[in-house]
Amino acid sequence: MPPVAQRFGTFTSPVDLPLWSNIVLGLCASTSSVERATRLRWNALLDGSS
Repeated sequence: MPPVAQRFGTFTSPVDLPLWSNIVLGLCASTSSVERATRLRWNALLDGSS
């Protein structure tokens, strides 16, 4: 979006991953978010220790 880029600048990632790894990471993230949303269980690591 040019107005945002003009105001805040652009970001260049220091890591350039190949397309296959971006797809794999996206699938893993979406699968884990669906799993987390459907289980609805309390987890000390994710929900806090108190």
